[in-house]
Amino acid sequence: MRRAAAPLKLITSSPSSSPSSSSSFLRGSGCRRRQLPYLFSSSLSSSSSSSSSRRDQGRQPSPSPLASFRDRLRRTADSNGIDPSILGDLHTGGGTMMSTTHHGVDVPPPPRRDETMVGGGGGGGGSAGGVVDENIAASSSVSIDVPDGHELITEGQITMLYPKVENSVFYNPVQVQNRDLSVLMLGMYAERRMERSWTTRKRKEIRRRMMREGEEGGGEDGKKNDGGGEVGDATGSGTKETKDERRARHAKFERDLEALVASEKSSIDFVQITRGSSNTLDGMSIFEALAASGLRSLRYWKEVPGIRSIVVNDIDPVAVDMAKENVIRNGLADDLVVGCDDDDDDMKEKDSISMNCSHNTRVRPRGIRLQVGDATHEMYVSRLPPKLQSNQYNHTQFHHQTPQFDVIDLDPYGSAAPFVDAAMQSIADGGLLAVTCTDMAALGGSHPETCYGRYGAMPIQRAGYLQELALRILLYHLSVVAGRYGRTIRPVLSVGMAFYCRVFVEVYDDKAGVNNLALSHGHLFQSIRCSSFHVTPVATNDYVSAQRRGNDGTEAKDDGKKSNVYRNGRGPCDEQVCGETGGPYKVGGPMWIGPLHDVDVVNDAIERLEAARANGGINPSGGSPVHPLHTSTTLHGLLVSVSEELQDVPLYHLLPSLCSSVNSATIPMTVFKAALVNAGYRVSAYHKEPQAVKTDAPNHVVWDVVRAWCKEHPPHKRKESKKHREGEEQGTSAPPETNADIATKILSSDIRTEINFTIPEEFGAERKKAKRWALNPSANWGPKKAASGRNKRKQDSLS
Repeated sequence: MRRAAAPLKLITSSPSSSPSSSSSFLRGSGCRRRQLPYLFSSSLSSSSSSSSSRRDQGRQPSPSPLASFRDRLRRTADSNGIDPSILGDLHTGGGTMMSTTHHGVDVPPPPRRDETMVGGGGGGGGSAGGVVDENIAASSSVSIDVPDGHELITEGQITMLYPKVENSVFYNPVQVQNRDLSVLMLGMYAERRMERSWTTRKRKEIRRRMMREGEEGGGEDGKKNDGGGEVGDATGSGTKETKDERRARHAKFERDLEALVASEKSSIDFVQITRGSSNTLDGMSIFEALAASGLRSLRYWKEVPGIRSIVVNDIDPVAVDMAKENVIRNGLADDLVVGCDDDDDDMKEKDSISMNCSHNTRVRPRGIRLQVGDATHEMYVSRLPPKLQSNQYNHTQFHHQTPQFDVIDLDPYGSAAPFVDAAMQSIADGGLLAVTCTDMAALGGSHPETCYGRYGAMPIQRAGYLQELALRILLYHLSVVAGRYGRTIRPVLSVGMAFYCRVFVEVYDDKAGVNNLALSHGHLFQSIRCSSFHVTPVATNDYVSAQRRGNDGTEAKDDGKKSNVYRNGRGPCDEQVCGETGGPYKVGGPMWIGPLHDVDVVNDAIERLEAARANGGINPSGGSPVHPLHTSTTLHGLLVSVSEELQDVPLYHLLPSLCSSVNSATIPMTVFKAALVNAGYRVSAYHKEPQAVKTDAPNHVVWDVVRAWCKEHPPHKRKESKKHREGEEQGTSAPPETNADIATKILSSDIRTEINFTIPEEFGAERKKAKRWALNPSANWGPKKAASGRNKRKQDSLS
């Protein structure tokens, strides 16, 4: 006998609901609570068609979970004696089962790709920082009810509601430029990754074909006698191939191989291949370690082509709950990866690739996976290389390791140092690691002891070049951690933005390159009395012709080769003390002294932004950016400044500091740079500091320019304080050296360089027009307090 039907309560979340209750959907029916996205009404359940248009990549939407869930719900109701007729129409397009109200907000239908998004970036307007008020939201094509105490935020193709007062989940509009830059860099990386993968496969294919044809035809390309043995010559008589002949044959073979690869590559459209890869095993997998609201990950999913899967992770359940709301609000519910820790048989029978059962598969599930967890733990259990055989792990290890990620984004509140070790092990060979550090108090030298504890390097306090030194210390730390595991880094872009550092590096398995790591590290020697400094490498292996002689005792010609013998680096041996003031040096570092950027990538990004600017913010070639970027103008100015920097010159001088040391008014920047160029040296600016002078000129030449200027424009004498006039400071037995004494020493030195302040006609003629060193877009532009989600829950539990 069937029991009377018990009322089935379908619960929606409310602002007062706990995080766990926000995802429960059945009560009173005896059903176990299950972590599923949500149940959808007709307006939301139809998102399967609209979500497929999130990117024009040929991606097919995942099957809607509503159909399978409908059958399970009916079976559960029947087993518990509930009349299934009370459940109503659960079919897609006719369901009235659940209101679309979520946290008191009506969930809108997902926007079409041809509809104008609110505040959509460079071509679509919107306020700075992506914050849009209710009046602007009301005028958009998508109607969203904004509850009291919330604001509607739109960045790129993503919208979210954010509480104005609570700060329960971290969000800072300052980082809009950070996220726009990340979207651009990831889109470009996806195309480079696809091109690199195609080239590797094609090179192997053509190499095998050439060797097979050479063997069949008896040509020299098919010869495998690499040991210098007997081979047949063109006449058929036996000859012995010399070492030089074998090298020439191999070189010709490689040239022919590269020519064939380049010929086939010229007809390949890697943009379209990248777009279609999201639905294949060639698509990228991304891990955002500290996702907060998930805004960055959702922008990646909708605005970066070629993504197969994203893991959106945060240790705070409140943040993950907001990320889930944002997924649904933006019509991406069908892209969610559903958990497989379920008791239902039909859940277990599903393909493990479409489920969150990556423990037993070498491929990550397709879609967006939201999870609450420790970021380092997730990365430490994601170290399974693609070529690793199962017999190289024991059973427990193999089945508890998931595949490595193609992209890892570390954007913590503070330092990224605690996450670097795990990230270096869980990033795939050739993968992209994006790192943000906001602890500029440590990296910039205000707390050098903290910097050394985190990064293993000492900054220089109150140094004028602190912005660049912070980047180089961070890259040094990344390279050292990578070297522990036989890996090297290749900086793609390293910039200082607002109050933080942001670097993009590609990580490669390169044990031979690890041996050369000492050549990219250096020590810094800074004079304590003026702005003179020296940078010396940790080691060197330069080929020195004077030390390698021929058998007859004559010096061999320097052919530019590098020796495999590494020598310890030398300090500024020509100057045991500062050559300008006689003061001692203080030591900083170690630091990265290699290039900060890949100039080819930077120039490509500039061209893409310029092309997009003339096409409504979208790249006309179909590559990244595929949607307008709100800060595209600022990004263009930043990248142009980066492209103009000297890539092989670490650190820079501050022109006002140089002039202040001799009590002189600041020399005009153009005049100062022209004098260095006329003296035969290179000079550039720095993207973060408009008063910076990067030059390969030695310290004495820089000071010769200052001395020559002061000779033509005598500086005013500075009045000394009372304690200096008395000639003695408290606690010292000798009169202190005043600024006037230092200025006198510097200006009294002879000018050894011919200085010419004439500005050449072509000087700066090739300078691009760009918005360099943009001003802060609003007041109170800076760091923000950490999110209070977990602390608030602790207080609520104690009260």
